[in-house]
Amino acid sequence: MNILVTYRIMAFMAVIEQAGLPALRVAFTIAVIVFLFGGYVIFRKRHQLFDRDSNVENDFAVTRHNRLEGILFVWGGLTLVLISILYQVWTE
Repeated sequence: MNILVTYRIMAFMAVIEQAGLPALRVAFTIAVIVFLFGGYVIFRKRHQLFDRDSNVENDFAVTRHNRLEGILFVWGGLTLVLISILYQVWTE
């Protein structure tokens, strides 16, 4: 590739990055807020979602606890990923 074309492409990509950074900040901030609100809703309705169900056979406390842990581990991991991406976007 020609060196002049390479410098033009690099300058063009720098302009795109500078223009897209505020949009990324807004998008990831909104995503983190929505995700945290979703976790709050799950926490508030945890008894409705994860308590004993009379229609299910062998619905032991351990099974309900494992279901809750599975949801919380996935939610917590995804929240940490979103917060780390948000931190990286805001520190650029």
